[in-house]
Amino acid sequence: MNKAEAVLLQLIKASLFNIDTDFPDDVDWNAVMTEANEQKIIPLVIDCVPKSVKEVWLPYSTQIKAHFMRVLYEQTKALELLSSARIPCVILKGFAAAAYYPTPFERTMGDVDILIAEDRFEQALQLFKSNDYKAAHDSIDGREAKLVHNDIVLELHLRYCDKERDFEPLLQDGLKASQTFEIYGETFPVLPKKENGLVLLDHIRHHMLGGLGLRQIIDFMMFVNSEPDGERFQMEFLPVFEQNGLGTLVRAVTKVCVKYLGLPVSAAWCESVDDQTADQLLEYVLKCGNFGRKNPYEYRPVSSFTMEVKKHGLFRTLQRAGVANCKVFQKHAVLRPFAWIYQSFRYFRKGIVALFKGEKLSEDVAEGKKKAEFFAKLGIN
Repeated sequence: MNKAEAVLLQLIKASLFNIDTDFPDDVDWNAVMTEANEQKIIPLVIDCVPKSVKEVWLPYSTQIKAHFMRVLYEQTKALELLSSARIPCVILKGFAAAAYYPTPFERTMGDVDILIAEDRFEQALQLFKSNDYKAAHDSIDGREAKLVHNDIVLELHLRYCDKERDFEPLLQDGLKASQTFEIYGETFPVLPKKENGLVLLDHIRHHMLGGLGLRQIIDFMMFVNSEPDGERFQMEFLPVFEQNGLGTLVRAVTKVCVKYLGLPVSAAWCESVDDQTADQLLEYVLKCGNFGRKNPYEYRPVSSFTMEVKKHGLFRTLQRAGVANCKVFQKHAVLRPFAWIYQSFRYFRKGIVALFKGEKLSEDVAEGKKKAEFFAKLGIN
């Protein structure tokens, strides 16, 4: 890691666990702020930077915190609408993660994710549309619908899980036994603790393809930190993660949190992951940034394409990418069988452009293979 990244990790430790900092004299605080912004954690660390630096960072942090309150307000209004129709639901990620933070304000917010009882999804969707929520677009696989209200995005989930890891029955059962969290006077339903932790961990897995940042890692770290009984965690929570194919990932993530982020738990169960794997995971997170803000693969298509082919096979990779990259296929299902043809030409054009730019495609292929092998080591297909 570079110096700015190392300083940022110290700031995280200080902010969340009151661990003393020891900054070098020549810290480039502009570089640290850029890194904190790429990882979307400025509000989390701002109180631990020097006073002169804090004055520069403060406008950014204030803006993010104002957005936090806007999202919380829109979440409350959406839940009131669902409650009026007696539609069972729970909040996923977002505020369901922020509640584990010492100060929820410190968690930067994005969309509002709501899981709806499967048999009430269409009713919920029509309810929102009839109340001035504008449709953005439906997901390609029909798992959720995106709505917009007052510039805040609401993701209404029929299903949370994707095809890689399907534990939807567990979540639907958890929805029936939902718990209530409260943040700044606003209450909202969440999954039971084990299921909530499973979603936060799977969110890491889901975004490993180039979008994984420190924010997702910290969300899960604060969940682990919220369970002071290490034996209970190992006996009750860990088996749930293992049964759903995330046993290696939870060990690697927790080891990174203990080794680099100051997580104050004695988690002997994560020591089965070697230091090299933990280091590689942290390196990957620092390289990507939040939702891939720093991710180089967007501009180096050969590397990501190689990895996808290794994971899914050539035809399926072309088909999936073709649908994702063309609104015509998203809108007209009858045309989707031809998406692979469109994507083949699209990749051919990208390859020609890459050659003219002087990119070394063989190096990109090697990088894609290396990434796929790393994912396999973590138990992620």
